[in-house]
Amino acid sequence: SSKPRAGEKIPVNTPTTIHGLLEFENGAVITLNTSWDVWAHGHAPMELYGEAGTVFVPDPNFFGGDVRFTDAAKPVKKLPNWPHPFGVPNEMHSQGMMANYRTSGLADMAVAIAEGRPHRCSMELALHAVDVMTGLLRSGETGKFVAMQTTCGRPAALGVKEAKALLAKKK
Repeated sequence: SSKPRAGEKIPVNTPTTIHGLLEFENGAVITLNTSWDVWAHGHAPMELYGEAGTVFVPDPNFFGGDVRFTDAAKPVKKLPNWPHPFGVPNEMHSQGMMANYRTSGLADMAVAIAEGRPHRCSMELALHAVDVMTGLLRSGETGKFVAMQTTCGRPAALGVKEAKALLAKKK
């Protein structure tokens, strides 16, 4: 925790390690392993394994970072960086300079509301995320697959043009 309660132990009343099997509407299946109980792991923040290869994704808490890929038995290679304004490092962290634009979602939402257009963080998306998270917990409790009660569309990516506009509003 942070000051003034730094060092204080707090009771945790939710599972902190969750393993699940997720089947998407398009038929894709992934194994999800999450844990907040692991010290000094050697995994990349996110690794996506598929039939044709593996993608190593940088820390999703930040923007930017190297995306690496391997197919079959070939060596891992770094993919070209997307020249997105939010990929530019702007803040020092323990791992070095990182691209931290975490408030961009909120800024985009505020602009969308002001312009009278739908925003990317829709209620449907939030509800579906909660449905998936609680479904994982129910599945763990019952040992059975749990069908989702909700669905949602994929929001459009925040493109280069929109990101530049948000950064211009900041100044």
